Amino acid sequence: MTWPDKTVANHRPAGPSGGSGNLSAIVAADRTFPAAVVELGRISPTKRMKTKETLATMAFILTALHVSAAVHLQLGGTAANSIALSFSTGAGVLYQVQYSPVLPASNWMSLGLPIVGDGTTNTVSDSASGSGSRFYRVHILVSSAAVSLLLPQSTSFSILGHSCGGIQEKAYVTGFAPTTGYPTGCVYMQTRCGGSGRGGGYHVTTYSAWASVTWDFAGNVLSTTTLPAAPVVNPTFSATDEYGDQIYNLNNAAFLVVPVPAAPTIVNAVQSGDQFDVSWTPGGANPAAIASSTLAATPVNSTTSILMTTVSGSAADGLVGPLQPGTTYLITVANTTVGGSGPASDPVTVMTSAASIAPSAPTGVTARWGAAGATTATFIASWNAAVPGNSPVDQYEVTIRGDDGGGTFTQTVSGTMLTASFTVDWTPDWKVTVRAHNAAGWSPPSATFTLGGL
Repeated sequence: MTWPDKTVANHRPAGPSGGSGNLSAIVAADRTFPAAVVELGRISPTKRMKTKETLATMAFILTALHVSAAVHLQLGGTAANSIALSFSTGAGVLYQVQYSPVLPASNWMSLGLPIVGDGTTNTVSDSASGSGSRFYRVHILVSSAAVSLLLPQSTSFSILGHSCGGIQEKAYVTGFAPTTGYPTGCVYMQTRCGGSGRGGGYHVTTYSAWASVTWDFAGNVLSTTTLPAAPVVNPTFSATDEYGDQIYNLNNAAFLVVPVPAAPTIVNAVQSGDQFDVSWTPGGANPAAIASSTLAATPVNSTTSILMTTVSGSAADGLVGPLQPGTTYLITVANTTVGGSGPASDPVTVMTSAASIAPSAPTGVTARWGAAGATTATFIASWNAAVPGNSPVDQYEVTIRGDDGGGTFTQTVSGTMLTASFTVDWTPDWKVTVRAHNAAGWSPPSATFTLGGL
């Protein structure tokens, strides 16, 4: 067995002709040399010299997804030239052994079903007889466990009408819905209830049913239909859609694997008031599988804070702000699925305009009395945020005026505050107005609100 620059194993089985032996080696996975070559051969002794005859050469590669894993190759000396690929697994991590007849490979083919790691070493066998060269890799499908596709116990109970010590389920995926692309399948439900009958003795009644189910790409149930008879299911069924979403059955359970999404592509990013209006395409990810997208606007050569906002679901546009005037921002988008968060898009650079539009007048101004004393009380004013113009609101000015000589009082609060309080004589009626400020100046005053005295 050769690793770049060195031979790591050289073994000749002992015993009579036709015997078998194992060839194994442990090497450190390295990003620079991610390949090993196994040469299967025999040495034919003669009177004068020994001749080496090469039977087959096979290559094994380990992708750098899990570079710390030890890789073992074991060779059985049978006529079938079988090869066993062994690798360490992490608990709950989903692995897929894949192969290709050529390198570089544009289309890796799966060898068997995905394997859910349990913290031990797992071995997958393949026959090399008549197959020529094969290159192997162990692909980590997701960094967390596959999603189990089940029915909630409450849904199963509504179908069976009984639950005695819980409802047992067996789930089987059958494919992707042709119109929506969502995973579909069938679930078998069963519960056993026991009790004493009229004639004495203990009797057990079994309640069971089948239901067809459609799930979303987070494993949530979208719809169920009770079936009149047991369907035909394939307990080893597996399928992959055009986006790389994978469903499969294993040990009477159904699983969904959604890959980490690729980086999206920003289509447009323009300033709208004190926000960026950003739109993008999912970049090859399944739109229905995207749980959220994160927008980020990072200022360049500025101490201004990084702006971030999350857009729920598969929406492909959103707003991020508030923006500082005359500032250059790098805008990125990253998508998240149940498989994890993907890389950010290539950044788009946008410079905000100078502040030139003052905020609009605040709306929804109102007031109420708070704690009252013998002659004074707390006057509490509140309002809705002003439309900011093309730079953020940095402060609000609140003015109250009392009738019958009550006086005039003014207070300023930060642009994030939407309330202010004063301690005043509670006898007169009080009128309140509010105006907003940004880098372009002051807004007009709000409509006046009047609060009667106590």
